[in-house]
Amino acid sequence: MGLFGSASVPCPYCYSVIDLGKVAFRCTGQTKAGRTACAPRPDAQRQQFLSDGSPVMPVISANGVQVLGKGSADCPDCGAHSAVRCCPHCHSLLPHSLDNDSPLYGLVGVRASGKTVMLSALHSELTKTIARQFSAAIDNPGGGTGLAKQLQDHDAEMSKQGGHLPQQTQVGQKSSPAVYEWRYDVKGRVRSTIFSFYDNAGEDFASEDRALSIHYLGQVSGVILLLDPFSFPENVQQAKDKGITLSQTDAPERVLGSLTSVLQMSHAVKRNKKIKIPVAVVVSKIDAFFGELPENHPLRQPSSKLGVFDEAQSRSLHDHMTALIAGWGGDGLLRSLEQNYETYRVFGASALGAEPDYRTGVVNARGRLPHRVAEPFLWLLAERGFLPKAG
Repeated sequence: MGLFGSASVPCPYCYSVIDLGKVAFRCTGQTKAGRTACAPRPDAQRQQFLSDGSPVMPVISANGVQVLGKGSADCPDCGAHSAVRCCPHCHSLLPHSLDNDSPLYGLVGVRASGKTVMLSALHSELTKTIARQFSAAIDNPGGGTGLAKQLQDHDAEMSKQGGHLPQQTQVGQKSSPAVYEWRYDVKGRVRSTIFSFYDNAGEDFASEDRALSIHYLGQVSGVILLLDPFSFPENVQQAKDKGITLSQTDAPERVLGSLTSVLQMSHAVKRNKKIKIPVAVVVSKIDAFFGELPENHPLRQPSSKLGVFDEAQSRSLHDHMTALIAGWGGDGLLRSLEQNYETYRVFGASALGAEPDYRTGVVNARGRLPHRVAEPFLWLLAERGFLPKAG
């Protein structure tokens, strides 16, 4: 049984909890003879939840009330029969594989920590490198729209010669999350899961008050917390030298404190108990510090190519990253993780593989070479039991 009961699951697009036995249905337009066909039109629900005003086929309703059911419904207007399931809240199409064990993951961080860049790289890695590594089919149900389409566009822009980094996500900016379906064969049995990512504005986590307004964290199965390495005390001067503007609100301990408060409240964590939601803490832009590490340092080596999650390698990298963080003045962050979370892992990753020009936002001339971008997400899937572990 999932978190919400045997038939309940959060919608992967709007994160509202829905009953899979009472979903809405979208008209197919396959009109019965002699009836007037339904036509695509803007959907007020999609506009409200996702700021999407593009015309779509209407949700089936009777006397102004949407028809809810489990398997299918008939449109009283045109007579079409439809088994196209939709969320009754945001009217997004529900993937066929969606069930109460489909995980939702949040990627959070502060302004300029590189969330959008990291998500763009993760999108590319999932649909290409990781799909091949695990002999899996990983795609976007319903095609690339919303955030998924934006990530594709960002990836294409950063991959070209002289490409630019994407603009920062604005406060209050809405876009449907990037939803994926992962299918792969395990000893002759197909396993599948639906998962989705949402990109919040960095300012949403600059303070606890704003962080508390992000309702989707109440539904997540795991969190990827992205930290800017330049915001650690020992690296602030280096940031200034590179033209990077920082704020006191970007401090890693403050960001973690905001996230911790949200998770404690949204998941009803009892006093003196630790948070059970697993958290992958990712130090982004790790390539900026390769010069301080020997060439054979584990953080500089490529990811495992095994078709399973390499647990031994991941634990080794965790130890090396926590040592780096402590040396950067982040020992308070590490204590907070230990005191507040049952399960966490620390990672170092780079979405670009080489530093951009921070002042102009131009990608390095050597191109985009993602480094260990997918590991935090693969760890979350392995912790959930969806991926096997080795070591």
